Amino acid sequence: MKEVVTDEYGQAVTAADPSTINGWNAALADIFDFRGDPGATLADLAAADGDFVMGLVVMTAGAVLGGDDPSGVEVTDSLTEATRRSAGATLRERMHVDALVDLVGGNFTEAAAKWDAVATGHPHDIVATRLAHDIYLHVGDDARRLKASESAFAGWQPGEPGYGWTAGQLAFALEESGHYDEAERHGRLALEVDPVDVWALHALAHVFEMQERHEEAVEHLRSTRAGWEERDHLALHLLWHLLIRLVAVREFDECLAEFDSQVGEVERAFGLTDLTSLLWRLELAGCDVGDRWPTITEKWRNHDQLHTTGFLDLHAAMAFARCPADPGAGAFWEGLDACHRGVSSENDETFDLVVRPIAAAISNYREGHFGEAADAFRELKPVTYRVGGSIAQRDIFVRTGLEALRRFR
Repeated sequence: MKEVVTDEYGQAVTAADPSTINGWNAALADIFDFRGDPGATLADLAAADGDFVMGLVVMTAGAVLGGDDPSGVEVTDSLTEATRRSAGATLRERMHVDALVDLVGGNFTEAAAKWDAVATGHPHDIVATRLAHDIYLHVGDDARRLKASESAFAGWQPGEPGYGWTAGQLAFALEESGHYDEAERHGRLALEVDPVDVWALHALAHVFEMQERHEEAVEHLRSTRAGWEERDHLALHLLWHLLIRLVAVREFDECLAEFDSQVGEVERAFGLTDLTSLLWRLELAGCDVGDRWPTITEKWRNHDQLHTTGFLDLHAAMAFARCPADPGAGAFWEGLDACHRGVSSENDETFDLVVRPIAAAISNYREGHFGEAADAFRELKPVTYRVGGSIAQRDIFVRTGLEALRRFR
C-alpha cells in the first residue's frame, strides 16, 4: 500500500514500506559524508520498494554525474522506472524526475534550473540543493552555483540537519567566485558542525590554493588527513590538493611516492583524473616521472566512462597523448572524434565547441607543435570553463598553454 512518509529533512517521500525511509536517510548521510556505497543502498531500496522513486532519482543522477554512460542500459532503465513510479508520487518528486530527464538527456543547465526550482519551493530539500550545486560544478557555472548555494543556505538554521552541509556547499561556491574571506568563514562554520565535513575541508583547500597560502594549505590537509582518508569518495581528491601544493615547491619525491601508492587501487574515471593531472603537472614543473605514464594510461584504456563527460576525456587525452603507442590510443581518439555529433544537447555542444579542440591542443603540445597549441589554449580560454571542474583543476590547461608558448618562443 502506497504511503507518504517524512525523511530527516522534513520532506515527503513516497514508499510502499515505511521502513524505506530509514535506508533513505542513511544513504543521504553517506552521500554527504562521501563514504560507503550509497548507490548500492538506494538500488536495494528501490528494488525492494516498488513505490520508492527518490532512490532512483539520486542513484541515476549520481551515475550520470559520476561519468556513467547516460545511454547505457542501467541509466535508461532506471530513468524509465523512475518516470513510471512518479505517476503515483508527490508533485515534488515528479519535479525531481522531470529534472532527471534533462540530466540524462545531456541538458545539464536545464536540469540544474529545475532542481533549483524544487529547492525554492522546498527549502529543506537537501537533494535538490545538492544536485543543482553539483551540476553547476559539472558545467563550470560559478555564478548560478553561487546564487543557488546562497539561497539554499538561507533556508537553514543552526542545529537543523543539513545546516553544516549547506554551509560547506556555499563555502565552495563563494571560493569559486573569488569571495575568499566569506568562503573561509562558511567553511569553518561547517567544520564547527562536523570537524570532518570533507566538502568544507575541500572548500578551504581551494581557498588556500587560490591565495597561494602554501604553509596553511599543507598544514590544513596534513593535520586532517586521518579523518578525510576515511571518506573514500573524496579522499584522493583531497590528497591531490596536498600534492599540487608540494609540486609548487618542488617536493617531487613525496608526490611520486603517493602516486605509486594510489594508482593500483583507482578505477573510477574521476579518480584517474587526479592522478593524471598530478603526473602532467609534475612534468610541467620539470620533474622526471619515469615510467609511470604507461601505468595510468592502461587504466584509461577502454574505460567505460570515456566519452561521457568532457572533463574526463581531456584527462584521458593527456595520458594517450603522452603514450601514443598504447593499444587503446587509437580507439580513444577515434571515439572522441565520433562522439556527441549532431549537437542536440548542451553536452553535445560542449564536446563540439570545447572538448575536441582542447584535446587537439593537448595532442599538439605533446607532439611538439607548440605554436599551434599555445594559440589554441589562448583562443579557447574564454570557454574552457564549460568542461566543468574547479578553477584549480582547469588551471592545468592555462599552465600547459603558457608552457607551450614558452617553448615556442
